[in-house]
Amino acid sequence: MSRYHTLWDASGRVELWGATDGTLYLEPNGIANDQVVLVPSKDMTPEEMLAVADRVLAGVQRWRDTVAEHVERKRTTADELASAKAEIERLRAEQGGAA
Repeated sequence: MSRYHTLWDASGRVELWGATDGTLYLEPNGIANDQVVLVPSKDMTPEEMLAVADRVLAGVQRWRDTVAEHVERKRTTADELASAKAEIERLRAEQGGAA
């Protein structure tokens, strides 16, 4: 099995073409560049297609939650650092600027 890795950029798109055929297009770099296309097999029942879509959705949701947790940790760390620096400056000011 081959594996390809594509970096997603700001122009990346997600398109659903054909409301009932279940084809999903992921275009990480915009139109006419790299594509990931999820196409169900022709013999797949709608119920099987829904099960696949649910698994893909669950995987993407886990990925999104991991990214969100990282962003929150980074934000919290930055906020705590800024707060600590402000407290240090306040204490220095109380002591007349002595280091």
